[in-house]
Amino acid sequence: MKTIVLATDFTHNANRVARFAAQLAFDQKATLILVHAFHVWPDNPAKTGDFPLSVEATRESSEKSLHRLAADLHDLVGIEVPIRCIAQEGHTMEAIRHVTKAENADLLVMSTVGTAPQSAQLMGSIATGMVAETEVPLLLIPPHSTYAGLKNVVLGIDLAAPPNAVSLDKALHFARLFGSILNVLCITDKPDDAEMHHQGEHIRRLLNPQPHTLTIESGEEIYDTLLEFAHTNKADLIMMLPQMRNWFQKLFSEGETQRLARLTDIPLLAVV
Repeated sequence: MKTIVLATDFTHNANRVARFAAQLAFDQKATLILVHAFHVWPDNPAKTGDFPLSVEATRESSEKSLHRLAADLHDLVGIEVPIRCIAQEGHTMEAIRHVTKAENADLLVMSTVGTAPQSAQLMGSIATGMVAETEVPLLLIPPHSTYAGLKNVVLGIDLAAPPNAVSLDKALHFARLFGSILNVLCITDKPDDAEMHHQGEHIRRLLNPQPHTLTIESGEEIYDTLLEFAHTNKADLIMMLPQMRNWFQKLFSEGETQRLARLTDIPLLAVV
């Protein structure tokens, strides 16, 4: 892993996640890029003369805050971790996507909540919305999570919609990078069905030679089943492989990965 992008809004939760990302970058010997997205509207849309100055003032303020955060992180992990700062103008998700693409990021890290954790659990947040928009793997960190390595990872797979081979290969790549044991949970509403077991065995073959376990469990509510399994196995991280959804599906319903991101108390990696 070469480049980790951390998106921050400088809230308390985002600063905690920055420490998580810096420690991960230290372990992975990666460059950490701190990104703050800002968007300025003129006080009066008819008056645009001083609008560019407002943009530059906001950019300067954002850059100062980013550099203060970078200094705090260097105090934590040392100057061996290269840290760069980018204040990117634009609407939040679009700006973050621009930076991850321009920097060829291997991983995007965000806090699941900003200033209002309870509303984020009920309605979601920018971070949970990014699950459907990001083009790079997205690591979402819930409040109170601290970094102590990612050695015990749970990967959730819905056997009703077998995983994309490329996404599964990426998940295995991350498990190797983290030096993890991978506990794969295959969820199905037909646990005794021979075809489901055949699919489970096919996934097991794809996992070799990665150290892993594989469990097939019944469950109609993927979120409940997966989170209970992760807690039982004392997981440091949950990985999911979001399925592609069209604009109509995104408009009227959230995906299982988004729901888990909204409610989880364990870090979640969405491997797209």
